[in-house]
Amino acid sequence: MKAKLSDNFIQKYDLNLGTYYFYNQYIIAEINEGEIITLNKLNDLIPLVLKHYSNGQPFTYISDRINSHSIIPTDYLDCPLIYMDNFRGYGVVTYNKVSEMSIEVEKHFAKKPFYHFRDLKDAIEWTKKEATKQPN
Repeated sequence: MKAKLSDNFIQKYDLNLGTYYFYNQYIIAEINEGEIITLNKLNDLIPLVLKHYSNGQPFTYISDRINSHSIIPTDYLDCPLIYMDNFRGYGVVTYNKVSEMSIEVEKHFAKKPFYHFRDLKDAIEWTKKEATKQPN
């Protein structure tokens, strides 16, 4: 994986939507090519999030968009993560202009902090800072 071993890697999961890498303070998601993410498709991810972060450990969700996929932006409004007090926000890493344009729409629906990055390393550095902040 692209993160540093010192970041306390927990476990890798290959799920229907893609591959998820769980770390102490963040999740890195690599969604499969061509997927359309909906709330219903998160049913296998949410129990894993609860398993690893229900202890109150602050964490963020980093979407590493190495593959082209889409999301229903209004689903951010009801994403189960937003109801977790220790969830600090979304980081989205894009590698092309089309992906950048889609996140401009997505961020208007996010109820938690939503940041754009062009490099996974920058997103990981951001999440380390977010994890030490007090929740809003």
